[in-house]
Formats: sequence, structure tokens, C-alpha cells
Amino acid sequence: MFDSLKSTAVVTTMIFFIIAASTTFSQILAFSGTTDGALAEIAKFEMTPLIAVFTMIAVLLVLGSFMDQISMMLLTFPFFMPLANALNLDLVWLGVILLISLQIGLLTPPFGLLLLVMKGVAPPEITMRQVWAAATPYTLIVFGVLMLVVFVPSVATVLTGAMR
Repeated sequence: MFDSLKSTAVVTTMIFFIIAASTTFSQILAFSGTTDGALAEIAKFEMTPLIAVFTMIAVLLVLGSFMDQISMMLLTFPFFMPLANALNLDLVWLGVILLISLQIGLLTPPFGLLLLVMKGVAPPEITMRQVWAAATPYTLIVFGVLMLVVFVPSVATVLTGAMR
């Protein structure tokens, strides 16, 4: 019981340090004007909202191979949210897209954290290649759902529309 509590305390402390560092990072970006400068640079590319959304998805898919969800959100959202506001994107729709992208990112090799968890609970004779192969159909299905949400926004926003 003591070892379990100790491990929980260590993980919780790590998460709190990540959140504190990311919050500090966000504040520094805001105070230094970096977010505004980055938005100005992005505006030079004259991206359409759809291209901006696909860029956000790509960033999260790449980061998902190496980072956990909380770290990715706290690192990228200070840039993504002002960009979304500047492009007048529906934030509920974008939030669903970003959450699905975070999930897919955790399933992508080589370091998808969920793949490592699956390997950890699998019997010893199961190889990492088998875990990747088993996760591939699920990943493709979730990617298909992501594309459905991107191209048919009402899939993600129908419930919020019904609550108004």
C-alpha cells in the first residue's frame, strides 16, 4: 500500500510540475508577445481555416509520438486557441478535432504511449510489432472518424446546437 501511495505521489507531482511549467510557458508567451508575433507570421501564409486545422492535427500527431496528452495540450494550445479565434473557428468543433488528434498521437509508433501501456499489460510473448499491428485497425478507424468530424462539423456540434 505504501509503495502504491509513493508511486502515485511521484506521478502526481510530475504532472503538477508539467502543468506549472506549461502555465509559466503560456504566460511568458503572452507577456512577451510571442503569441501575437507567431500569429502575425502565420497570417503571412494566408492559410485557409481548413489548412490551419490540418496543420494543428499534424503537429499533434507528431508530438503524440513523443509526449503525453497534458504536455501536448499545454504546449500547443497557447498557439492554437488564438489562431482559432483569429480564423473564427467553432471552438467546440476544433476541440473535438484536437482531442481525437491527441488520442491518435498516443497510438502512433515509435513511442506512442498507449502502445507502451498495451505492451506492458500484454503477456511476455507478445512483441511490440504485434501490439502495433493490433492497434493499426483501431488507429485507422479513429482517423476516419477524425476526417468525418473535420469534413462534417455537425457530427461534433449537433449536441451543443440542441442545448441552445
